[in-house]
Amino acid sequence: MKYILCLLIIIGLSSCKDASYKYEKEFLEKYVDGKRALSYELTDHFPGELKADKQLSIAYPAGAYAHGMANMIFSHKVDSADFDSVIRKLKLNKIKAYQPTDSLLIVIGDSLDYSEKISGVPIPSFQSYEGDFGINSKYLTDNHKIYVLECKSGRYMDKEYLTSKNKLPEKWKNGFSRGIAINQSQRELIYWTCVW
Repeated sequence: MKYILCLLIIIGLSSCKDASYKYEKEFLEKYVDGKRALSYELTDHFPGELKADKQLSIAYPAGAYAHGMANMIFSHKVDSADFDSVIRKLKLNKIKAYQPTDSLLIVIGDSLDYSEKISGVPIPSFQSYEGDFGINSKYLTDNHKIYVLECKSGRYMDKEYLTSKNKLPEKWKNGFSRGIAINQSQRELIYWTCVW
């Protein structure tokens, strides 16, 4: 009886290990595919090393949920040294931090009318990303700081996927935004690229 119980435990543990390996492999493939689909220039700020506690959301331009845009949002929780290293780089490069409630922010994919926000700064809707700030919330909590590394207007994806029916200022009818949002209390780093 003990032999059968030990055998069942070994089989159970090995199947868990196989499932974990399969999940990690699929996650990494999806991560690499997303970076490749959105181009190196738009995703070169994403980390090369992925931590264990992580989440990924990708919307391709032809996807059912893209609505005239494509984005990739990746987050992971890191140790203090890694977190501090990212913060130092942001400060060294003098990247401005925004609060999620900042009136300058334009949330791409939002249903609000931003057409009068001529000097606004575009960021993605975080609706497809499920973090500790709430399922399907398009806004981050006040615990987050948002660093927009780069945003430019123009056409950065195939014309067939572009939309002109968004409620954005003329300058931002099409373009891209990429950056990092941080949550210091959780040591969470959220990397994004958004193209519309």
